[in-house]
Amino acid sequence: YFDSMVASGKMPELVRKAKDLDAQTKQLDGEMQLLVYENYTKFTRAVDVIKQMKFCIEGLDDDINLLEGSINRVEKCERLAEEGVSVRSSQLEVLLKRQRLCKKLQVLFALPTTLSRCLNRGEYGKAVEAYCCCSDFLRQYKHMPSFQNVLEDVEHQMNQIGSALEFRLRAPYLSVDEAVNSSLTLLDMGKDHTKVIREYLAGRVAVLRQSLNHCFCGEPLNAPGLARHDLASNGAETSRDEQELRLPESQALHSACWRAADSYVPQLCDAVEGCQRLQASATSESSVAENLLQAFVSERVEELCSRISALLQHKRPPTRVIVSCVHSVRDALRRVHTATPQLVSKVFMAFLTNTASDTMRGIFADSAALLVEAAKALHGECKRLQEDASSGLDDVLEQIAKTEQALLKNCFGALLDCQPLLNLLGPDRVACQPFLRDMQAQLLAVFWAFAEVCFRYIGQDPLEVRMMEVALDSVPRAALAELESVDGLDWSGVFALALVRIGRHFEMKVIAKVWSVTRDIFAEHLGTTLDPAEHGAGSPAAVRSTRGAAQAVIAHYAIVSGQRLASFFRNSIQNKNWMTVREPRAPSVLVETVILKEVLAFDAQLARILGDPRKARASDRRPLSRFKDSMELEIERLVAKKLRVFAPIPFNRNGAIVGILRIAFKALFEYMREETFAKFGVHQIQVDCAFLADMVRDFAEAEDASALDSLLDEAVTSAAQRCEGAVLMDRNAVAQLIAERKERLAEQT
Repeated sequence: YFDSMVASGKMPELVRKAKDLDAQTKQLDGEMQLLVYENYTKFTRAVDVIKQMKFCIEGLDDDINLLEGSINRVEKCERLAEEGVSVRSSQLEVLLKRQRLCKKLQVLFALPTTLSRCLNRGEYGKAVEAYCCCSDFLRQYKHMPSFQNVLEDVEHQMNQIGSALEFRLRAPYLSVDEAVNSSLTLLDMGKDHTKVIREYLAGRVAVLRQSLNHCFCGEPLNAPGLARHDLASNGAETSRDEQELRLPESQALHSACWRAADSYVPQLCDAVEGCQRLQASATSESSVAENLLQAFVSERVEELCSRISALLQHKRPPTRVIVSCVHSVRDALRRVHTATPQLVSKVFMAFLTNTASDTMRGIFADSAALLVEAAKALHGECKRLQEDASSGLDDVLEQIAKTEQALLKNCFGALLDCQPLLNLLGPDRVACQPFLRDMQAQLLAVFWAFAEVCFRYIGQDPLEVRMMEVALDSVPRAALAELESVDGLDWSGVFALALVRIGRHFEMKVIAKVWSVTRDIFAEHLGTTLDPAEHGAGSPAAVRSTRGAAQAVIAHYAIVSGQRLASFFRNSIQNKNWMTVREPRAPSVLVETVILKEVLAFDAQLARILGDPRKARASDRRPLSRFKDSMELEIERLVAKKLRVFAPIPFNRNGAIVGILRIAFKALFEYMREETFAKFGVHQIQVDCAFLADMVRDFAEAEDASALDSLLDEAVTSAAQRCEGAVLMDRNAVAQLIAERKERLAEQT
């Protein structure tokens, strides 16, 4: 190898390899020395231990020999004992068997005492366990008198235990676990499975009703969410939700729902789960037991919902509080929903639907009541302002504007209060459609309440008018108690015109605005646009109702005002002796002061409240001195006879004034037929009618004034027919008297 390495010329590599081997050898020697140094103590200790073991083993020989001798002696004693008892072993075995049988008999004969002791202590489970262990044997040998007596005593005790368990199941203080254990004990006794479940559920009903009564006891609750209200009382800022939650009615609902979610619903869930455990222990499935459980859950959830509904109707808390509290109860029912999903969903959805509808109806009922109260308050203000000499029609208009704003705010507030109720129904549009239809019917009921105020105020039966509007058949009547007091309100013409003004504003602006806002608010919530044709059917009916009510009020205003003027005519005509009247020099005091003053007052009220001021008339009046031939007079008489005195009154100043004067002038014509006149009496009537005809031109349109002229001419003709040899005054003379009187009146003004 060396020669070959030299010959090949690899000496440097060989030298390097040799050096590596030397280094590795030195490293291994060092490691070996280190290992020896580290384990030297262990090696020396091991040597010492080996030496000690050698000495110990050598000293054990005597002990081993002694142990061997002891074992030999034990074996000898064993052989001696076996030889001694082998003769009597069979006898001992027989005696031991008899002893075991006697102990069993002792247990059997002591079983009635054991059961009685368990009954007194309430240890029903141990009693049933002892009975199950012994009953088969007792029944097998019941033909023997001793065992027959024991069996009878045992059966008597078990019947008492069964009755005690059944009574215990109905106790309202029993927990669910105890009730389940008692039911299982009854099942172990062989009781009917359906009967046991029925008794178990009856006991749970008593417990849950006691818990439900506690939930709705009305006591204040220091629950989470109410502590922060103390901050508000100390001056801290509170949100609107917190302010609503601080209301007494809100706290009552919150306390009841919190207790129900914290106590009643968990107990209901435990009762359902306990019943399911009893069903699982049955040897075969029973549809009757399942039906009992379904009925139990349905009745308990319905009872909870009915108590909440009754509290809502009594307290009427804000809608946001209602939604929050109902959602807390819904969340608590999730465990019950897991056990019976379809049943709980059906019952609770019906409750949510009814709650949303009932709350919404209550909101609009309050809105209708507020509308009626606002109308009554406006009546009082109108009466007060009429009696106050320092007040005018501007003050009345201010009160009307305030009332309209309050009514509009009331309607919009009701809509906004109803919006959170849709959270109870969820996002399903199909489920929300009945609610929206009902809400629009309630809106229509609010506007109908205004119409009913109008009809009741004028003494007209609103039900007769309601029967003619088909859309109102399904609309409920609201604020009936408040409407009863409207019947006793005194008549005020200013208030009647205020109702007309409000009704016209409702018809022209408010109703369309309210329905538009309704669509906007609830379309946004549903994420779609409501079809006006589908959801605006109530708007035309509301417009017709308010328009008809306003029409009836302004017609009644014209009748009352016309009858007032007619009463002045009647008193003046019937209290005067027309046979002794002197030659007229001017219009009578009645037409010159009383009638003119009343007409001016009516005109001012109508012009100011209806917003239809009287315009200045052009001087194109028919001269009083214009001659009428017999044909014209006959035509005017025919027109006057066929003129409808109680024609519909349009919503303007001119139409109302014409209606008032038409009634008054027709009454004047009728009163002429009851009197007898002398020549100057006829002349006085002629002058008065001429003055009235001239006055009419200032208040009525030319065409309407012409129709009123016909009534006045008919009155003059009627008076002339009741006078012997009547000759009417010259028309120029009459015109001269009227012109002079008007000049004097103008100078006085």
